[in-house]
Formats: sequence, C-alpha cells, structure tokens
Amino acid sequence: MKLLAQMIQVGPRSLPAQGGLVQADAVFEMLGLTRPEAWEPYAQLHDFTSPKRDFGFGPEPTLSLPEVVRLAFNTQTTQARRWQRQAQGWLVRMLSGDVRLSAEIAERNPEPEARRWLHARLENQEARKTLMSTVARHGGSGPIYGQLGSISNRSVLGMNSASLRQERGVRATRDGLRTDELLRLSYLESATARAIEERGVQGNEPILALHRDLAERERQTWGGSVAGSAPQAG
Repeated sequence: MKLLAQMIQVGPRSLPAQGGLVQADAVFEMLGLTRPEAWEPYAQLHDFTSPKRDFGFGPEPTLSLPEVVRLAFNTQTTQARRWQRQAQGWLVRMLSGDVRLSAEIAERNPEPEARRWLHARLENQEARKTLMSTVARHGGSGPIYGQLGSISNRSVLGMNSASLRQERGVRATRDGLRTDELLRLSYLESATARAIEERGVQGNEPILALHRDLAERERQTWGGSVAGSAPQAG
C-alpha cells in the first residue's frame, strides 16, 4: 500500500519520510553521497535495517533517524562535515538550556497532544520549584521534600515514583506522566504553596498535614461528579 509522504526537518533540509523513516536518496543527497546501485549489500555492511517505503515511484530504501545520524557522523564529505558542525551547535544549545531550541523541537512535532504535554511538563516544573522554595522559607527541612512528592504522587497517580517509573519504563517520574496527571500535580503543588503563604504555616509536620489535606480534597474532587471544578486552597 502506498502511503502519503511526510516531511522531516533535518537541519535546514526537509526530507521525505513515512512513519519516521526517511527516504534514503534524500539523505544521500543531503550528505553529498551517491546511493549504491546494490542497496542490500550496502545496507548489510552498514547495519541499516529499515524497510522500504513507496514515495510515489515504487518501494525505495529508507533510513531511520538513528541510522541517518550514524551515517552523517561517519561520512566525511563537505556536506556531511557541515551537518556535523550544525549538530555540534544543537548539542551546545541543549547543554546550555537554550529554550529556543525546545521551541523549535516542539514546532516540528506534528502531534498537538505532544505540545500540550510539553507545556504541562514545564508548568509542573515551575509549580514544583515554587512549592520547594516556599517550604524552605517556612522552615521545611530534611526529608520533607521527598515526603511532599510521595503524598502528591499517591494522591494523583495512586502509586509511588519507583512503581510508576517501572510501570511506564521511564527514568524520570515526570517524563512518564500523562498531560492530565501533570496538570493535576501542578494544581496541587501550587495550591499547597499558596496555602502555606496565606496561612503562615511553619515547620515540617504542619506543612505535611496541610499538603495531605489538600491532596485528599483534590483527589475527591477529581474523582467526584464535578471533576471540572477545582478545589479551593483556603
């Protein structure tokens, strides 16, 4: 069956692709290479295992994105070296925390839900930072930071962090959460930070008691008949 070609942005070039598999001819042109006449021996030599796809002229060889990257870094044409310099620049931007790179990556993702997830993930990170700094200003210390996270996770997720990471196959707990779970955690942690400030709560135990109370109210509201209404912090 012939599938409609998509486009994948690789540096400044847009390459034809289907389901994450890139047209091999387009990759070779980008890197200044000539595709070998006998594809199978070449693919076997370089451990390329991607299946063929029809881009409009019958089945053609394809490369997965990891295969594209591997080929690009192992090629020494002028075009490949130019791509390598660009890739080094992307890595530097990533390591330096350039948020514009994150925006560029998000814009390339065709799935609206993936962009919503990223927004929720960033919002949750800020909510978590705000809660931790608020706790520190109000006399929180030692194990309370982990305890607050445990309360949040058990209320929203119904399990602890270790169980979630194992169940969903992720290293970082927040990376394994769905958009709605991230939004619920953000609400809960923001509500606790606000309540600590408004009520002047001080010390580990009072802070934990407040968080448990808000977590229980959030859980009941989410599971109740009016899931669309948010519980009040005060």
